[in-house]
Amino acid sequence: MRNDNLKPTDLIWNTLGTCTYAAISLLISIFVIRISGKTEGGIFSFGFSTLARLTFIITYFGIRPMHIVDIKYKYSPSDYIKFGKMMGLISLIIGSAFVIYRYFIGNYTITKVQILYLLIIHGIIDGFADYYECEYQRVNKLSLCGQSLFFRIVTFAVTLIVSLEFTKNLLLSEIIAIVVELIMFYFLNIVRSKNLFKTAKSNAENNKFFNLFLDAFPLFLITFLDMYIFSSAKFAIDKSIGDVASGFFNLIFMPTNAIYLLMTLFMKPILTPLSNAYHTDKKEYNKLLNKSMLFALLICALSIIMLYILGKYYINIINLITTNNYVEFKDMAFKLLFVVFLGGCLYTLSTPIYFSIIIENKQKYLFYSYSVVAIITLILSNRFVILYGIMGAAYSFCFSMFLILISIFIVKLIIKIVSNE
Repeated sequence: MRNDNLKPTDLIWNTLGTCTYAAISLLISIFVIRISGKTEGGIFSFGFSTLARLTFIITYFGIRPMHIVDIKYKYSPSDYIKFGKMMGLISLIIGSAFVIYRYFIGNYTITKVQILYLLIIHGIIDGFADYYECEYQRVNKLSLCGQSLFFRIVTFAVTLIVSLEFTKNLLLSEIIAIVVELIMFYFLNIVRSKNLFKTAKSNAENNKFFNLFLDAFPLFLITFLDMYIFSSAKFAIDKSIGDVASGFFNLIFMPTNAIYLLMTLFMKPILTPLSNAYHTDKKEYNKLLNKSMLFALLICALSIIMLYILGKYYINIINLITTNNYVEFKDMAFKLLFVVFLGGCLYTLSTPIYFSIIIENKQKYLFYSYSVVAIITLILSNRFVILYGIMGAAYSFCFSMFLILISIFIVKLIIKIVSNE
């Protein structure tokens, strides 16, 4: 019988891995901007926080909620890992096509293509590692999942920063960091997982890829649309304003990432118990879900208060560390930070309901609602950035997050009505 109780080491390493990932994103962007300048730094910030995340999502195919609750082993570890290899290849092809297309239409220079291409590879490694980390969680080894995330991202970041400090060459530093990341991935996942994962193979091995693809495809579409909506303002800046504004917007965006990751930190360990409760004890399921929603509301309220008090200090620190590279945005910086952060809070509030809809296997409703929001976001983000510049990106992001929150609650209400029928 499974034991879903979390050990202290699970909570410690999961917390350390998740929090480090959030902190490293800010740290690495600041160092690259400081050393390589605001143009290359802006390219890196966009690539690391946005483009690499999209290639990560294509590689891991939105499969985490399905993978970690697959406790009856419909698919074996080898099924998931082979699937991850194929999706990593597809992600590389799509990412390559995107940057090459942008180069040929004149949006990207050859240097920008090279920087972004290497970050696409980083995103693919990150996405492929997630298959192993999900499997660690499926066998009740959440601590190993946290350790993998922690050591991979720390070694990547430290190697990149140290290499950049010595070489002053961002491309070379990215190559060195990716090589080190691959070595860490090999030891933390491939070597460490031996004799830990179940080795049984299915009888229909050749059909497993297509079966898994079909099962996960609705989740992928939802996850991809979700990430696109979340990142549309950044893409609009990259397309219409340029690398300098892109770098500053990504730095302003970091606290928003932090609050969402804090919510993920809370949700990640309880996904399996929440899923089990849905199938065995609806009262416990509703209790866990209400607790999650209350926690989301609490951290959003406290975070807004903290931002109001400390926001100006955060902006001053950015300006100090980046040696005032962004003086042109000084007057609007706090307003920009507050609007973006408010959008992040709206997105965070939707997280528990989002996962509950997936656990209840009602993804099709999410897909319909997200498709509508994505179309609205595509139109609004580009239009707002053209009309209002970087501030327009903040407005469009906040409004898009409001649409996501409203649409998810509508979906939940529809599911409740349909279920009562």
